[in-house]
Amino acid sequence: MTWQVAFQLALSGASVGSIYAMVALALVIPYKASGVLNFAQGEIVTLGAYTGLVLSLATSLPFVALIPITLIVAALFGIAIERLLIRPILAAPEFTLVIATFAIGLIIRAAIRLYWQDNTFPLEAPFVGPPLSLGPLRLNPAYLVVIATLLVLVGALIVFFRYSKFGKAMRAVALNVTAARLMGIDINSVFASSWALATAIGALTGLLLAPIIGVNPEIGHLILKALVAAVIGGFTSVGGAVVGGLLLGILETFGGAFFGATFKNVIPFGILILLLLVKPHGLFGRAVQQRV
Repeated sequence: MTWQVAFQLALSGASVGSIYAMVALALVIPYKASGVLNFAQGEIVTLGAYTGLVLSLATSLPFVALIPITLIVAALFGIAIERLLIRPILAAPEFTLVIATFAIGLIIRAAIRLYWQDNTFPLEAPFVGPPLSLGPLRLNPAYLVVIATLLVLVGALIVFFRYSKFGKAMRAVALNVTAARLMGIDINSVFASSWALATAIGALTGLLLAPIIGVNPEIGHLILKALVAAVIGGFTSVGGAVVGGLLLGILETFGGAFFGATFKNVIPFGILILLLLVKPHGLFGRAVQQRV
């Protein structure tokens, strides 16, 4: 394998891994805040793609203008889910919460299919086009945009969690809900905001995917890979979700190039099992210690 081919594979793997990382982030953020694993996150990604499609057909707005509108719609949808469907059953057993989010995802997918069926629709974007030439290399602009979006997102989250008052409140809730409540932090606002942030990230992922693979109801199936990425990184670590997603995408791409497409789909779950045997809490996760 030449270095040019290796570079192309690494770029492709990093772009796929960036998608996994963004969805993994959308899973980890509300889990750290409210302790709820949202199995509807894949359908929220799909919903973001369809929201962009509807807006483009109804308004003829350019793709860049669709982004903030879609993110606002997704954030409001996330707040509504948390307030109306999750908060009333927050004290229920974890298994009940998992089934509830799974049911929400099924409802979203059924609603999409009810109108749009299983057809695939195009969504035009300025970053989908012929590859860029850089000496002997050919750079897919869509790959570059996806990777750059992840970097900007991670930078924005770092600034938000470290320096904003509300970001610090979310970190405090993630560490200890009881202590955060005693310090005067509005726990309900933090829960709602974490869901709003997660659904906005999911919708952004859908908008990035839609011009590349088309808008269809099956986009949400990538949640399985995102779950693997989050577990690899450590489900309690935001940074681990990013590392896990990138690592999974690169290993999956190189594995597919060397061993074929069939083996490519086995790699994520093989890596997960091997890692859990060595580090049960993931690369950056830590066991929850309870004082007796």
